[in-house]
Order: sequence, then structure tokens, then C-alpha cells
Amino acid sequence: PIFGIIPMTNPIATANYKTLIGLKGRNALIMSFHRICLPLATAFMDAVTPVLERHGAPTGIVQCLQERSSRQRTARFMSHAGIRFILATGGPGMVQAAYRSGTPAIGVGSGNGPAWIAADADLSAAAEAVVSSKSFDNGLICGAEHNLVVDASVADAFRDALEVAGAAVLDEQETERFLAAAITDDGGGYRPQLIGQSAKLVAGLLEIERDHEIKLLVVPAVPDLAHPLTAEKMGTFLSLFVIDGEEAAQTLCLDLLGKMGAGHTAMVHTQDDARAGRFAARMPVSRALVNSPGSQGVCGLSTGLPMAFTLGCGTFGGNSTTDNVGWRNLVNIKRMATLQA
Repeated sequence: PIFGIIPMTNPIATANYKTLIGLKGRNALIMSFHRICLPLATAFMDAVTPVLERHGAPTGIVQCLQERSSRQRTARFMSHAGIRFILATGGPGMVQAAYRSGTPAIGVGSGNGPAWIAADADLSAAAEAVVSSKSFDNGLICGAEHNLVVDASVADAFRDALEVAGAAVLDEQETERFLAAAITDDGGGYRPQLIGQSAKLVAGLLEIERDHEIKLLVVPAVPDLAHPLTAEKMGTFLSLFVIDGEEAAQTLCLDLLGKMGAGHTAMVHTQDDARAGRFAARMPVSRALVNSPGSQGVCGLSTGLPMAFTLGCGTFGGNSTTDNVGWRNLVNIKRMATLQA
């Protein structure tokens, strides 16, 4: 059996995907949902079990733990002799625990994708891509844009393009209200109440208004790596940094990935193939997307990447693979080879 760790941020999508690739690889699965979303384990099994029965699958081929998880119980499952493989989706601590368990594992890392808007970008297309990506699933996709790194020469025009695409680029007073409400009292992160909430809801609570429906909140910021605005944001908001020139933009992107998200994804919007190539070669990521929305691009919907919801971060991010993980990662391939004359 495969032991699948299911995160709180997108539990049903992750459980569905792990089930599909596990079964296609002819594996049984035992899944452990994060304790916050444990009731969804029952709902998931209620939906999946009749389908498996209808198709004649063996009883119990897919199971979910029905009790509140703990680190100790999860560790016992991961090191159990009956578990042959682990698919670990969660925080860095959980992924590292999977690798330390002694059981073969594929872990995936956190995202913090920078999106460089170069001076020659198609600003309207880039703005539409950012809004469609970061508003999808209320901002919970790790491979979405978390930081906009915008060339100074197009910063004003890009802000306008974001507003046209449905974002609200916050002014100074709106930014102060947002940060006061969003940042925890110790200044180290975001209040959990913002996770996965729609931009329309958050904007309404903060009295942020526009003439259009607000799909995304864009928060202007300075590149202070100690501030939460330079970290992963699991919600319908992201930071915007204004940078002058290619070298400064790439350096900031490297700094952001160095803080969090190394190995996952970075994006660039440019009409210059050579510039895109330089960016892709320099970024320590498994996926460098060019002129594509992040959420739709990482999973293969708008790119030629293999379609997947589980995204490896390679050795950049302390993972065992850079793959868009699919069923082929979950089968043993035996090779019989004969002596060649």
C-alpha cells in the first residue's frame, strides 16, 4: 500500500489525485487527512467507495484514517513494514519526516513563486494570467504567483492592467488596513482566517471598494525578506515589488525562492526568448513558466507539462524528484536483459 498524507489547503483535490494515480499504478492506498479537515475524509470515502464497488475493486483498496491524526501516529504508519511507499504533501517538517522514515517516499515542497514582469511583457495578458491564476481555488495553489516582481518602466501601466483584469491594487491606506488585519500579532505570518477566503470577502471586511468585482488583492511592498509579504501566501492576495532592470529582478526572485519555495516554480512574462531562457536557467526551480498563469501552468492545463496535482521540487527543495508526479512514479518497472552478442 501507499501512505498518502493529505494537507489542509486542498484536501479533496489532493486525495482524488493520489487515488487516481495510485489505482492506475495498481496500488492500494491509505490516506491521512490533516486534523483540521478530518471530516472531509468521511465525505471523500462516501463518494469514492460506491464507485470502487461498482467497478469491482477489492474491498478496502482505498482507505482513510478516521481518527484525528498526530505526528506520532503518522510516523508509525510511515515506518510500518506494510507500507511500501509514501506520497507526502504538506509542510517541510512532514516531508522530511517521510524521508527519514526508512520507507521510499516522494515529498513535495512549499511554493513562493516569483513572477517577473519584464519591461517587454504583454501587460494585459500578464495581468489576466496573474488574476486568473492566483484567484483560482481562492489562492490555495502552491504553484500560483505569490510575488510580482515588476520592472519599474512598466510598473504604473501594469498596475492599471491588473485593475482592468479584476484585481485591486491597494493604495497606502488600504495596504495599512490589510496588513493590520492580515498579519499575526507577532508579525511572523498571516492569520489563518485569511487562508482560502475570496478576495471579495476580504475586501468587503476591510472596506476596500472598486467599480468592478474584486478577484485579487495586490499589496505593494518593499523587498524585506523578514516580512511575511515575501513568503508564501495561501489566499487571494499577493505582493508587488517594483525593480529596475533584469539583474535586480532576477536577484530578488532568487532571494524570494531562497526564503521559501526553492525547487517549486517561477514565472516570467516577456516577449524575448533569450531573456526567458536566462531566467529559467538561473532560477532554482523545477518549473519555469513563460507567459503562463502559474496555477494552470504547473499542472499542465496551459503548458506542455504532464498534468498533475503533485509537484516535486527536486534537490533544490529537498525532494527526491522534479517531476510532475504521476502514476509512473508509483510502479516498479522490472527489466529483463539478455547478453548482447
